[in-house]
Amino acid sequence: MRIHALLFILSTGLLCAQAKKPARKVTPKPLVEAPGRWIMGTIGVGRGADGAIEATAYKGVAIRLGEGGPASIAYDLRLGRVLGGWSGQFTTEMNLMSRGEYPTAMGPHYFITGEVAGYAVGEDAASLPVAPGYAALPPSAFKIRSFEPKDGDGALIFATASGDKVTERPSTLEHNEARLIIRHVSASTAKGVTITLCRASDAARVGVRGPGRADTIDGQAVWRVPAGQAEVEIAYAPPLASKPEEWPSPESRVRKGREWSGDVVTSGEPSTDKTAAYVLDRIKLPEENPWKSPMFTSALDFLPDGSAAVSTFHGDVWIASGIDEALQKVTWRRHAAGLYHPLGLKVVKGQVLVTCRDGVWRLVDRDGDGEADVYEAFNLDLMVTKNFHEFVFDLQEDAAGNLYFIKAGPVRNGGRGFDDICDHHGALLRLPPDGSRLEVIATGFRAPNGIGIGPDGRLTSGDNEGTWTPVCRLNWIKQDGFYGVVDLAHRQTPPADYDRPLCWFPKDVDNSSGGQVWVTSDKWGPWSGRMLHLSYGTCSLFGVLPQPLEGVPLAPIQGGVTRFDFTFDSGAMRARFSPKDGQLYVTGLRGWQTTATRNGALQRVRYTGAPARMPIAMTAVKGGLRVTFTDPVDVKLASDPAAWNLEVWNYVWSSAYGSPDISTLGTAATATVLGNDGKMQFSKEQMSERKHDSVAVRSVKVEDGRTVILDIPDLRPAMQTQLKYDLRTADGKELRGQIIGTIHALKD
Repeated sequence: MRIHALLFILSTGLLCAQAKKPARKVTPKPLVEAPGRWIMGTIGVGRGADGAIEATAYKGVAIRLGEGGPASIAYDLRLGRVLGGWSGQFTTEMNLMSRGEYPTAMGPHYFITGEVAGYAVGEDAASLPVAPGYAALPPSAFKIRSFEPKDGDGALIFATASGDKVTERPSTLEHNEARLIIRHVSASTAKGVTITLCRASDAARVGVRGPGRADTIDGQAVWRVPAGQAEVEIAYAPPLASKPEEWPSPESRVRKGREWSGDVVTSGEPSTDKTAAYVLDRIKLPEENPWKSPMFTSALDFLPDGSAAVSTFHGDVWIASGIDEALQKVTWRRHAAGLYHPLGLKVVKGQVLVTCRDGVWRLVDRDGDGEADVYEAFNLDLMVTKNFHEFVFDLQEDAAGNLYFIKAGPVRNGGRGFDDICDHHGALLRLPPDGSRLEVIATGFRAPNGIGIGPDGRLTSGDNEGTWTPVCRLNWIKQDGFYGVVDLAHRQTPPADYDRPLCWFPKDVDNSSGGQVWVTSDKWGPWSGRMLHLSYGTCSLFGVLPQPLEGVPLAPIQGGVTRFDFTFDSGAMRARFSPKDGQLYVTGLRGWQTTATRNGALQRVRYTGAPARMPIAMTAVKGGLRVTFTDPVDVKLASDPAAWNLEVWNYVWSSAYGSPDISTLGTAATATVLGNDGKMQFSKEQMSERKHDSVAVRSVKVEDGRTVILDIPDLRPAMQTQLKYDLRTADGKELRGQIIGTIHALKD
């Protein structure tokens, strides 16, 4: 985010320098139409006289109608309503970062609806259900159950917990020199159903045929349908056209066969390095595809046959088959499209589930052609606002089948502070195996781009520097824990303290954290059974060196990380071990601050069997550190204190963006409250303090050839430790690097 601030300052300076020059005519950037037949996202329809959007769905889907789409329709999936319809162009495209730019209808609208439910239970319903704020409708209301894109122009199924069901199929029709938008509603209800048609002011251009009667509720035109089975057809005419009275039924268009014809074949580049223990193999993405689908890869998992399911930020899910040792032919098939920023993916019982900004969808391939025919709403109770930054990250499963994902806070443009906050912002969430309810597990996260789950169910996460987050951190999560961001604590009394991370990260080590993965494979060398951490910002992989603590309530664990000696092509976000070859596969993208060189990547981290030559464990005790390496060290070199260098420093936990490095010898533990807004800022004294403290290593002893005991009399707790070493292994190979860590407490 500081890069954005710098760019703003530079651009402001340029504007000032050019202020005396004659003003140039600025040509507005043309709106670009969204690709594809449908798009899920925050959707806007209709513009008032002042240019403001009149109807918005925080969780919406817009659908082109007909071949190519001379007319379109949008639905609000949170309220189960039709949002509106329009003619001409489709929607504006989805901006990568969605900085206030969400897909908006580009043509003149036929109709819109108010912020009420699309269906009410009962023919004589007295009112239309509402969901205050950003909440979901109650189970007793009609809620979205699935979206079926291959059923004609698309079908949406809404149902109640008691079994009432409506299926809606939109289409378009030329009639009497006007293009009509048609909604065909099939209802099966015990007490009837009341259908929201449009605002009462738009009702003069709406025709309905089928059982029922017209009425008005809460400023909305409705159609009241009696109990039982019913078929209702609703026709909307464009502005200035007359109300449809008679019209032919649209042709039934069930799309046959594949939605996207043609697979894309790529290959891979296995590493030729024979000396390194862990090497990177590249798998080429289907960047050149017939649909011009961008390949900003965002998550992955493996199907039972060893194929990889890979999602992209722009809404696709691809299936990559043929991943073997040689990687000579990898075949990619587009499995799904149009999803709302899918940043988590998990294969459960052979089916792909994806975490999107609007919730969790299950993709069902009914006919076995490799493409999803049904997008099932596994759980869409997640609260969503229009904020650009509230991404929903990752998807993990525990041994009992519970699913976990995490939602970012509504960070303001520029990175400081937050927009309107809802109950799920900055929260780690859990779903039971049936997806029936959403439960908050822990709070206080800012922008945690990824989580992890251990074999014992232990949950972890990263988080990223910003408000109340001094630098990136690796969290060891407990039930009802609070992880630092006071604005997102969701507690009646703001917390005065926070649960400590396993470790903090200097910005040159990890400036934007990804997820974690535990090594469940027995084919991955000395790291088997241990935890790994990904850095999106530095495109890195780290081995985690944990040290459990007892009797420290806010700090049950401390430790450090050591970096693997390679760099990914793109920001490392998600990682899975393949059940087929036992190797680690990593994917990620380039979107915000990162050193990535490619928009997306799928890479394999393969263990060759060569010596790893890395630290594998570290323990901090009173008076020193104990470090164990994967391979025997040169005892003479390792025993020399000059081969080791230790620096420590602290950070400031405050509402400021990030923190300077603070000496552990100073008195500044928190920032000073300055200014009328009450926000914490850094005082001049804090900013001028000495940054890092050097801590002397008095002597060194080597045990069992691999474990080094450092005698450090002045060792003390510190938020950040940096232990550098310059050694050799027993066989004469270079052994140089650093361990980045955190010490909360020193035990005997």
